[in-house]
Amino acid sequence: MSTLDEQMCERTIPLKAGAERERSPFARMLRRLARDPGGVFGLTVLTALIVIAILAPLIAPHDPYELGADLPFAQPSLLHLFGTDNLGRDELSRVIFGARISLAVSVFAGLMALVLAMPLGLSSGFAGGWIDSVVTRVFDTIFAFPGILLGVGLMAVLGANLTNVVIAVAIINVPTLGRLVRGAVIAQRNEDYVEAARSIGATPIWLVTRHVVPNILPPVLVQMTLVMTETVLLEAAFSFLGLGNRPPTPSWGTMLSEGRNFLGSAWWLGFFPGVAITVMVLGLNALGDALRIALNPRGA
Repeated sequence: MSTLDEQMCERTIPLKAGAERERSPFARMLRRLARDPGGVFGLTVLTALIVIAILAPLIAPHDPYELGADLPFAQPSLLHLFGTDNLGRDELSRVIFGARISLAVSVFAGLMALVLAMPLGLSSGFAGGWIDSVVTRVFDTIFAFPGILLGVGLMAVLGANLTNVVIAVAIINVPTLGRLVRGAVIAQRNEDYVEAARSIGATPIWLVTRHVVPNILPPVLVQMTLVMTETVLLEAAFSFLGLGNRPPTPSWGTMLSEGRNFLGSAWWLGFFPGVAITVMVLGLNALGDALRIALNPRGA
């Protein structure tokens, strides 16, 4: 290699390293997600569902509440791509509008679970002592009940509607996020950077908010995608049991419940809502796995 080539290599390598350092953590995460097929699939599914939910009135070919849009149990055709239900309503339009319910429940229930779990997990992991004992006992008590059984009990107390579905699903997922936060805080609280900050007089609140929380966010974000996946399934289960969204408002779980009685004669009534739920769950799971890799500090 010539002297000129060696000089160019010496100049290029530091520039690349400097460019990598200048990228923000968010930019590095997006770059890694873009190189991961699972991340691309998950982001595509999530983006498509958000667009469909927002633009549902413009995208839906028919009014999802219109009775007798065609003959009842019309098979999938060019006029009704997903067929019609027992009341002649367009199934494709109802699936499109049903995305709003699933997304709303997954987002709001996930955020509510995070808002409840973060302070509990932080206080339990950082303070320790009797606070840790009380919080972990609360988590263990909630974990002792199967999710569906606990949800049915909460819905019986609160009442069957969409708002209470969000509350019930959030409560079910609080221990999962809370335990993760607690374990991450315990792993971080005795690190050198925390001890250094404590030695110069940093208060516990300052230590937690400015030092501990930023370092535990990556695993929490990954777990949030898995929680959102579970909320989709729980909402569908509650709606399937008649405890969630009320007809005639379209919901994928409600549509599955209504279509199960006609699977022998109108297979499309259960098939298309089931495919929608499956695609959303697969997309969120793929996004969670890709985020776990992208947020790994040792990742490429």
